[in-house]
Amino acid sequence: MQRSFRFGVATADHQCEAYAGQDDIRDLWERERGLTTRGRATDFWNRYREDADLAEGLGCRAFRLSLSWARLEPEPGKWDDDAFAHYRDVLAYLREKKMATVVTLHHNTWPLHVEAAGGGAGMLDARFPARMEAYASEAARRLGDLIDYYVTINEPNQLVYGYIKGFWMRAYPMPPGLEPHATGEQQMGAVLQLIPNLFRAHARMRAAIHKERPGALVGTNPLILGLPRWLQRLADRNATHLRSPEQARRQAGRISQHRILESGEVDLSIAQLTMTPQRMSHALFSEPYLVAHLAALHPVAAVLPESFESWKGRVGVTTGSATAAQAAERFPDAELRFFRESGEAVAALLRAELDLVFDDDVMLQPYAAGDLTLTRLPGKDQRFAVAIALGSRALLDAVDRVLRGFKHPGASLPPVQERGGDLDASLRSIRKRGVLRVGIHPGVEGLCMPDGAGGYRGLEPDLARRIAAHILGSERARVRFVPLRGERRLSATRSPLQIFDGLRKSFAIFGTLLGTNWWNLGLAGKLPHFLCPAECAGTLDYVGLDYYWGVPSVWPGELHRLFAAAECRYANAPVWPNVLDSILREAQEQFPGKPIVVVENGCVTSADGVSRAAYLEKHVAQVRRALERGVPIEAYLCWSITSNREWGLPFDDDSDFGLFHIDLDGDPNLTRVPTEASARYAQIIASASTP
Repeated sequence: MQRSFRFGVATADHQCEAYAGQDDIRDLWERERGLTTRGRATDFWNRYREDADLAEGLGCRAFRLSLSWARLEPEPGKWDDDAFAHYRDVLAYLREKKMATVVTLHHNTWPLHVEAAGGGAGMLDARFPARMEAYASEAARRLGDLIDYYVTINEPNQLVYGYIKGFWMRAYPMPPGLEPHATGEQQMGAVLQLIPNLFRAHARMRAAIHKERPGALVGTNPLILGLPRWLQRLADRNATHLRSPEQARRQAGRISQHRILESGEVDLSIAQLTMTPQRMSHALFSEPYLVAHLAALHPVAAVLPESFESWKGRVGVTTGSATAAQAAERFPDAELRFFRESGEAVAALLRAELDLVFDDDVMLQPYAAGDLTLTRLPGKDQRFAVAIALGSRALLDAVDRVLRGFKHPGASLPPVQERGGDLDASLRSIRKRGVLRVGIHPGVEGLCMPDGAGGYRGLEPDLARRIAAHILGSERARVRFVPLRGERRLSATRSPLQIFDGLRKSFAIFGTLLGTNWWNLGLAGKLPHFLCPAECAGTLDYVGLDYYWGVPSVWPGELHRLFAAAECRYANAPVWPNVLDSILREAQEQFPGKPIVVVENGCVTSADGVSRAAYLEKHVAQVRRALERGVPIEAYLCWSITSNREWGLPFDDDSDFGLFHIDLDGDPNLTRVPTEASARYAQIIASASTP
């Protein structure tokens, strides 16, 4: 590789710096939604020298970090000298290590006072570009002598998902989110405000940086999907040929709703269903109505081991339950036996055919009497929620309203809102029928049991009756209860047309503005001016890009695999290294004469059956190929130097991108542990440096 080419690593402030009491928008978002908060994170704030030394040991000659805007400007117009001094120390140390510094100013988060500005408009406020400009100017003035590359806004094309959600999404994927009942048209309207504001903010930031530091290299790093190139060009044509905001707004229906809403056997299922990433890709889930915990039911006389890692007992598990998917990992050496119902497993336990039954405490509590007792196990809470067919947005809104009233007795319950068009289809069919069909799972005392008179009693039937009364407008509204077992508790909400859900998702994204590479199209001067103002075109000094996932074809079962990444199921995300060479060559053609930086590329422990080490080797090979073809690539940065807090996700192999592993939840010392991937990356760098 060229002598001037640099390998590097990266991290980001919210994901690695310990929480210090100064909230950014992500801190608030994670707390309010019950996500994993960052806590100490990796303690990079105090241990940056250690991580810089690790990067140097790999042979890296570039290091990317981001500045915490919330720390630097804790109040509007007031700058924190100590925070700036800290970042000077970090950048100076990286310079001592002879590493180029890549600094991101807005990395998916911003101060709460910025979000509150303009009456809570945040990034949609007309003054947002000016606020970003002032921040960039201050950063360049105080730190610019130590910065080699500026990234103004991290992955700007992904920020739209804080304002729009697909028909398959329970909630907005990232902050700030609109109010829960915003229509598709309102969501797209916000996106059409955001996009030109981001372009203006970037252009003004670049101008401010150049004023302080003439000759500075300023760019961004849009996230590029690996698609068949003809499909990407077709999708991009949609953006370049939009004639008006109204035309773009009309596309909202493709994203926020099914074009055809169909009914399954039941309208909704209240049947002890816990929300899991896998289930959430097949149904919409309401807000939780009950929180359960993992537990073991066992004889009172039995003594459970401190660790089940090498325990060779006999474990009963209910087929189709959320806990069943965790049993093999939690009891790796045990003998697992599967039963149709919890009661059947308990009966086997009483016959001494099992040592324990593994399930939620809510499911097992009714059996904890006499010779049996219940022991809670460490693990993530299990949230019980109502399942509804994908696309039934109005029905979901109605259920959520009832749940809020259910959890807060005495609160007023607003009427079901008429919203027009297909969005009302999920409610209109129920009202026309005059009865709400509800899937239930009888047999759990307190939740759902036969009442002896042909009906059902318990929390879940009561909740169903309240939902029916709200939708049908009568306290005597009819409910038809449908007993369901196993995974039919979920699948009964869906019709046979569910097989087309993947195609519908793909059309929703790639048939609208969202699936285009609109950021680079705008900077290349190819977008209409209502999206990218004319003065913003060409405002970049280098071409940055992030690439992670891709699919080589649009055959059934391929394209929609990209949604695993969008839904943060990274272990299932599709790996396609070979397209990276084409993406880099296209960037060269789109912006001739501009240097190119691969700002992010990396992998969780294993994705699509590919280890992190193999992933890096395959993608760096594509970078090498592009260099040999004359593409002016200046750097490749691996995401990330260590394990990080991945935007509210639970920490496990599916959210760990680190070259050096840190047990964020179990190791109080936050020890940096080398991995196969760190060793492989060091070998790649060493071999590239060899004449």
